[in-house]
Amino acid sequence: MPFEFPLAWLAAQPVMRKLHLKTQLFIPRQRPHSVALIFLLLLTAAIPLRAQDDIANQASELMRAGNFHDAELLWRQLEQRYPKNVSVHNNLGVALAQQGQLDAAEAEYRTSLALNPHQPDVAFDLGVAQFKQAHFPAAIATFKTVARDKPEDHRSTLLLGMSYFGLRQYANAVPYLQTASSNDPSNLELHNVLAQSCLWSKKYDCAMAEFKSILSADPNATQAHMLLAEALDGMDKTGDAIGELQSAEQISPNEPVLHFELGYLYYKQRDYDRASSELQLEIKNNPGYAQSYLYLGDIALHSNDNVTAQPLLEKSLQLQDENRLAYFDLGCIYADQKKNQEALTAFQHAVKLDPTQPDAHYRLARLYTQLGEKQKAAQEFAKTKELHNKTEESLIQKVSGNAAAATQ
Repeated sequence: MPFEFPLAWLAAQPVMRKLHLKTQLFIPRQRPHSVALIFLLLLTAAIPLRAQDDIANQASELMRAGNFHDAELLWRQLEQRYPKNVSVHNNLGVALAQQGQLDAAEAEYRTSLALNPHQPDVAFDLGVAQFKQAHFPAAIATFKTVARDKPEDHRSTLLLGMSYFGLRQYANAVPYLQTASSNDPSNLELHNVLAQSCLWSKKYDCAMAEFKSILSADPNATQAHMLLAEALDGMDKTGDAIGELQSAEQISPNEPVLHFELGYLYYKQRDYDRASSELQLEIKNNPGYAQSYLYLGDIALHSNDNVTAQPLLEKSLQLQDENRLAYFDLGCIYADQKKNQEALTAFQHAVKLDPTQPDAHYRLARLYTQLGEKQKAAQEFAKTKELHNKTEESLIQKVSGNAAAATQ
C-alpha cells in the first residue's frame, strides 16, 4: 500500500524546501550487499571497540553517500553490541527515517531520548517522523519540548504551526506561522499557508494582509486572488470578492473551482443567468465538482423547471452524498410529484445533515400533516418556529466544507 501524505505534509513541502529542512521521504530500495559489507557484518560481534569505531565511520560514510539501507545494517550490529549508546540509536533512527520506516525510526529516537532526555536535535527528528505520519498531537508535544529546550531553532516553531494546520486547528496555527513568517519574510509559500490559516479561522484582516502581500510580490498568483475573494466575501464584501475572482479568471480561466466560486457569488446576488454560465463553465473544466451540479439544479428549481433540476441534483449526490441542500431540493421535487415516501426520506436526510435549518423541518411538518401523523407534524412545526430564519452561507463555508468532504 503506498504511503499516503497528509494534507499538512503536502502543504509544508515548499515551505520546508525554502527553509532547507531535510524532510524528504526516501523509498526503500532492495540492493545486494557488497562483499566488504558482508565481511564487516560477520566480524562486528567479535572485534574490539576500536574496530567498532571503524564500523561506525563506515556506516556514516554510507549515509553520506545516500546508502541508508546498508548503513542501517551496520548500525543495527553496533546497536546489539552497544544498546545504551545514544549515538548509535540516533544514527539508526536517521537511516530508518530516510528509508520511510518512520515507526521504527520513532522507536530509535525514543530509546535515545530515554537514555539522555537533553537532546533537542534528536527530539526534533522524532517530531518530524511523527509529523510525516500525520501524528499531529504527538508532534505538537514534541516540538513544544524542542522550542523550550532550543528556542533558537525556528524549525520547531514552523512545524508547530503546520501540525495545528494538519489538525485543522487554524486559530492555533496562526501565531506559530506568524512567528515563522517573521523569521523568513521572503518565503511566499509560508505566507500562503499563514494566509489560509487566517482565512479558515475567520481572521479576515490577517488573511487580507497576507494575500495582498503575496499579490504584491506576484500579481498573477491565481490562488491568492481566489482566497482573497473568500476573505472579502466573509467580510460581506461580495462585490469586491467578485472583482478578485474576475482577476483570477483573466490570469487562469481554467483554474479548478474558480468558475464555481464566481458562479456561487452571482447566485448569492440572485443573478441566476451569470451564475448558470459560470457553473456550466466549471462543469466543463471540472466535471467531478458536485457543488456545480447542485447550484445549477437549485437555480432550475427556482425557475420551476423540475425536469432540468432533478438529474442535476441527483448527479450532485452521486458525487458527494452528504449535501443538505440537494436532499432538500429533491424532497421538494418528490413532494410535487406526490412521491411522499421519497420526499419524506429526502427531507429526513436534510434534517440529519443540518438540523439547524428550518426549511426542511417545515416541509416535514407539512408532509406529516398530509400523511395524518399529527404528533410528528406538531413536533416539526414547533422546531421550525424555534429556529431562526435561514441565512445564506458565505463562499468560504461553501468551498472549505466541500474541500473537507473531498479529503475524507
